[in-house]
Amino acid sequence: MRTLFKLISLTALLTLAGCQSILDAPTEVTKPTVEIPHDDPQWQQNLARLAQINAYSAKGQFGYISPNERFSSHFDWQYQTSTNFGLTMSSNLSSKSLKLQRNRYGMTVSDSEGNSRTEADVGELMEEMIGVSFPIDQFAYWVKGQPEPNSNYIVNEKRQLAQFDYAVNGTVWKASFVEYHEDRTPNLPKLIVLENGAQTLKIRIDNWTY
Repeated sequence: MRTLFKLISLTALLTLAGCQSILDAPTEVTKPTVEIPHDDPQWQQNLARLAQINAYSAKGQFGYISPNERFSSHFDWQYQTSTNFGLTMSSNLSSKSLKLQRNRYGMTVSDSEGNSRTEADVGELMEEMIGVSFPIDQFAYWVKGQPEPNSNYIVNEKRQLAQFDYAVNGTVWKASFVEYHEDRTPNLPKLIVLENGAQTLKIRIDNWTY
């Protein structure tokens, strides 16, 4: 992992994280045996419900695995609009935290010790932090199980988003929705696994508020 800059090190924060259980979450994801067409009325109804969830928050854990690293972190995602959202990452073994705040000028990253930095190129900042250009702007939608319009994705028999691929700088990632919170309507994701063959990012959402 790359160091963001001398005063803000994501590794220094996340290697202290005590939520190792997310790293052991399932990664073997099979393609649904039944694929529902995108124009299915129940799926379209579900999409409409998801689109109505505008401002919301999601709390849970991130787990990152590569040939050289494994780390995990708690996260608190607060979303208002496409140019106003924030992501805070923290450890339960340390008072340290790291916050990303999006505004119309770009992204500001700051730590609990008062250091901060702002970049207009959000993709470049994410790549410097975690080694890949993570599409954090798009994350706001598909973390809800809501695919981008006109994209290539798979819907399972429960009318849930199951899988889709996305390319970042020539690298293809597969997003798989392993588990949903099914005690609410619409169902919202509980475990998402992103893989590109060398790196795996697991996202477990424990708490939804909207």
